[in-house]
Amino acid sequence: MLIFDHIAIGCATLEQGAAYVADKTGLTIPMGGEHPLMGTHNLLMSLGVDTFFEVISINPTAPKPAQNRWFGLDDPAVQKSLSSRAKPHSWILNSDNLEADLATAKSLGIDLGTPRTQTRGDLTWRFAVRDDGAIPLDGAAPMIMEWPANMQAHPASGMTDMGARIKSIVLDTTYAQEVNKLLNTLGNGNMPIEIHDSPDTKLTVTLTLQNGREAVLD
Repeated sequence: MLIFDHIAIGCATLEQGAAYVADKTGLTIPMGGEHPLMGTHNLLMSLGVDTFFEVISINPTAPKPAQNRWFGLDDPAVQKSLSSRAKPHSWILNSDNLEADLATAKSLGIDLGTPRTQTRGDLTWRFAVRDDGAIPLDGAAPMIMEWPANMQAHPASGMTDMGARIKSIVLDTTYAQEVNKLLNTLGNGNMPIEIHDSPDTKLTVTLTLQNGREAVLD
């Protein structure tokens, strides 16, 4: 079973990402931490007890990793796109059997990557990353990860909760059929995402804020 875990906002720098989120929501997202294996860092806030909101970018002070960074952040086309503006960049699902789900996806012709152990501070998890670092299906596919089975509480429960919650996520993509088949085959629950046919790939996230206002991030 796949469970929706978090949404990632891609940006050229964390300063750019923070300004984008503040403009859209009025919120100042706290610092998260660094990902040593990937040479990235992030801002984080909780969207509930088991869901969160991430702003992620290349960490300019970290050594360049030996492998391509996740989320396609080393791709010149991705870098060019994010240099102009931050935007919703990826949706991440939590798997309870990462190897099995990745094998099933591969049988459908979708290479979601290989499990790699990641860390941020004292937190450890596994995240599927392709050798080229790309988000599959031209950025439309979900990224898949797995939290430790013995983890007592989801990390979102320890993040700053500013009252924001996901109302909806809309994925526009030319790969709508492939993404739907992937989700239906793997099984999915708690999935706040609508998938629409479109010639271009775009994620649109709508949050409800503590003051009752809605914020659309696109």
